[in-house]
Amino acid sequence: MHTHYEKELDTTLQFFVEHAQTIKELFTEDVDVTITSKEEVLEQLLSAELPVKSSKGRTLNSSEPIMEMLRKNKKEVMYVPKEFYGTPFTATMVPIRNKQGQVVGGVAISKSTSKQMILTDVAEKFAASSEEIAASTEELSVSTADFNDYMTQLSNAQDEMSKQVEATTKILEMINGVAKNTRVLGFNAGIEAARAGEYGRGFGVVAKEITRLADQSAQSVSEIKQVIDELNHRVENVAAIVHNTLQISENQSSVINEIASAIQQLTTGAEEIENMAKKI
Repeated sequence: MHTHYEKELDTTLQFFVEHAQTIKELFTEDVDVTITSKEEVLEQLLSAELPVKSSKGRTLNSSEPIMEMLRKNKKEVMYVPKEFYGTPFTATMVPIRNKQGQVVGGVAISKSTSKQMILTDVAEKFAASSEEIAASTEELSVSTADFNDYMTQLSNAQDEMSKQVEATTKILEMINGVAKNTRVLGFNAGIEAARAGEYGRGFGVVAKEITRLADQSAQSVSEIKQVIDELNHRVENVAAIVHNTLQISENQSSVINEIASAIQQLTTGAEEIENMAKKI
């Protein structure tokens, strides 16, 4: 003959058994739902993701986790590694209590953590790759900064060269002016030597040499001027290249900084995903 307690016990457990499918459908994932009394497995709805067989009707062993949970009368969460069944999963077990608060059985929800492990693994690899890319980007940023310094020095050297070319041009203009004055002096000296006749013959030779030297100086100045003009043209080309290169380098530095910032955000996101995956 059943006591009121036994009827209440049976009624409470029967409710969970009858609604096991409803409990299973509450989860968005494919979970294993197991309902037990304090002695045996009353119902088990399997999960296609867990490689376990139905234990419905099996007598519970005093050493198994669900019995430990029933004795403690409190929720237990257990993680089962991949090594045991080939698929890692978590089992959440809670006691079933009747209206008097007495433990009459338990319900266990087991779900595979394979997807979470894959997600965690992907997140860890992504985070590691992001860190490597970030390190490479940092090195590239440093190299770009060094390159910018080098190009700035080159630009300064080009400016100095332009100033030297300008100064050399002024010197050549002065030499050219001296050559012109010397040519005039030689011409005038030739005229005076002609007037002096026989007495001015030696002076005439000197006058011719002065004129020839002036002509040679003017010719040399002209040739040097051509070289200087060509050099100045090349310096201007170098200046344009340096300016464009500096502009490109500055743009690259800006882009590298943006990439570094984006990678940092991705790394942070990967770490958050990894932490979330571990909590699932």
